[in-house]
Amino acid sequence: MRKYWQQVLIYTQYFSKVAWDNPGVLIYTVCLPLVFLILNTKDHFFQQLTLTQYANSVIPFIGWMIFTNCLVTVASIGELREQGYLKQYRTLVVNVSVLIVSEAIVNLILLLTTLTLIAGLSSLVFQLPFLKLIGWLWLTLGLAYIPVICYCLPLLAVNMRQKTLNTMVNAISLIIIVGSVAVSNLVVLGMSNIFSNVLSPLYLISNLFRMLTVGTASQYILTYSICLVILIIVGAWSYRHLKILPTEGL
Repeated sequence: MRKYWQQVLIYTQYFSKVAWDNPGVLIYTVCLPLVFLILNTKDHFFQQLTLTQYANSVIPFIGWMIFTNCLVTVASIGELREQGYLKQYRTLVVNVSVLIVSEAIVNLILLLTTLTLIAGLSSLVFQLPFLKLIGWLWLTLGLAYIPVICYCLPLLAVNMRQKTLNTMVNAISLIIIVGSVAVSNLVVLGMSNIFSNVLSPLYLISNLFRMLTVGTASQYILTYSICLVILIIVGAWSYRHLKILPTEGL
């Protein structure tokens, strides 16, 4: 186990250096979400929002950002597979999960950085307390991160070429955001609805934030626990069926 975590540390440092040395990655994962946040919430600027209003107006966007970043992170492992690198890395690590965990840690660091900037912007334009807000956002991310990563892992259990993989990432992102908005406009889903929390990471993340800020923990904690178990099972199944060889080589 010690060797495993040593390798996780080594590859986390490697993937971090690759990410921070790539301006495109920083623009996409850190700067672009801030631009989208400004464009989508500018009508509420310099108005004092309540936590309920913030949860309804801003958190869905943050949930979408967290989900898409996790989806892209998992897809990057698929890209390594299709480029032939994954089968090479497998001979260098004690377990191929070292690569998944390392990429997930790097993505978590980037998301924490983005959420810090979002909290700073929100405290300025929505007149919310910075320290409390950043604490709530970080805790929401901490509770949502493992189930959302597990939600995305089935991408690695299916053979698909790199172009198909990129298409799937875009299609899944679009289906989740459009589907979540469409369903919320048609019906009112309660926080304790397990079906909606499992199928839509946006609902899961939004409900976690509400649980932390509006004091509905007693109503939601059981639902969250069930969703966590279900998604961990999905993630474990996906990992057991992880495809190592590139599709072109099959």
